Amino acid sequence: MNAKIQTIPELLICTRGNQTEVARILNCNRATVRKYIDDKDAKKHAVVNGVLMVHRGWGKDTDA
Repeated sequence: MNAKIQTIPELLICTRGNQTEVARILNCNRATVRKYIDDKDAKKHAVVNGVLMVHRGWGKDTDA
């Protein structure tokens, strides 16, 4: 099974900068797209097979 991993900046290139279209593709709010627009290294988010995955922070019970 192969996973297609992308970032929101990559999707914006595919949609010629159309944030609304990226939000529609990911089934999320346009504000969410703007939140991750500068995360080119995918440190806080990733789009795996068309599903947006986000890092929600470290919990108080983690060792990191």
